[in-house]
Amino acid sequence: MIKRIIHKVIFNIKCLFSNKFNEYHYFKFDINKPLPKGAYRVMNNCCDILSKLDLKYRLTDGTVLGLYREGAFIAHDNDIDVDVFDVNEKEINKIKNEFKKNGYSIGRIATNFGLTQQVVFYNDENIIFDILFWYKNGKKYENFSEQGFLRAQDEKYFNDLSIFNYDNHDYFIPGHIEEWLVVRYGPDWKTPKTYKGDWKDDCFDLEKINE
Repeated sequence: MIKRIIHKVIFNIKCLFSNKFNEYHYFKFDINKPLPKGAYRVMNNCCDILSKLDLKYRLTDGTVLGLYREGAFIAHDNDIDVDVFDVNEKEINKIKNEFKKNGYSIGRIATNFGLTQQVVFYNDENIIFDILFWYKNGKKYENFSEQGFLRAQDEKYFNDLSIFNYDNHDYFIPGHIEEWLVVRYGPDWKTPKTYKGDWKDDCFDLEKINE
């Protein structure tokens, strides 16, 4: 608890004095363990929270890849991935407060350019729910949740969302889904991998930048 408080205080001080990349990171468990059985209930609960807050969101990254390609979470995946977009800091604070009310803790916060880029939650079962925040810039949406890197995707993947039904629950996913999967994972996205490496190696919408 003391370590967590210290990490949070340091993070808040850095945010006060710098708009550059800042990160709070503290988990009390091994974050690389695969999702347990029944993790879909957490996905359901967390997406319901976002819906009740009337926010735009979509399932994304490894979560979408597994559900669309295999009809289930990828066996070695360790978190549930969601994008939230067209939000401001006030709405992001509402997300934090609502998740805390529902028993979730924060394991990571990333900020850049004075904007929250990522908030990672987890529950008492150590199930991770990872939210990336995307911001519109021209005809693209951008995210800066990894220091020294930019993620950018065409606006159509955010504007034209599709519905995917899993376990009798409807979820938003990127529009033009198979085209999006190529943009995100490359042309071989249909071929499953048997390991989980560095996510940046499989992120085709990622580019290195000079900060």
